[in-house]
Amino acid sequence: MNNSVIQSFMDGVAYFFGVGENPIEKYYLERKAENEGLQGWEIDAKNLRGDWERVGMYISNAMGQYEHEAANANR
Repeated sequence: MNNSVIQSFMDGVAYFFGVGENPIEKYYLERKAENEGLQGWEIDAKNLRGDWERVGMYISNAMGQYEHEAANANR
């Protein structure tokens, strides 16, 4: 499991029990600070770039997994 997933879960649990800040508000404020001074189309372009980078990562991971499985099947 990804460390960020575990951190997100723990932040939610802490907020639920009243010992942490709201993780949704925290995320919103971080994104707002990152996009300070950018116009709407620039934010959209930045987000689209990130989406396509993740798509490429997923494809690369899938290709690596396929190659690994194909190599094991040929043994």
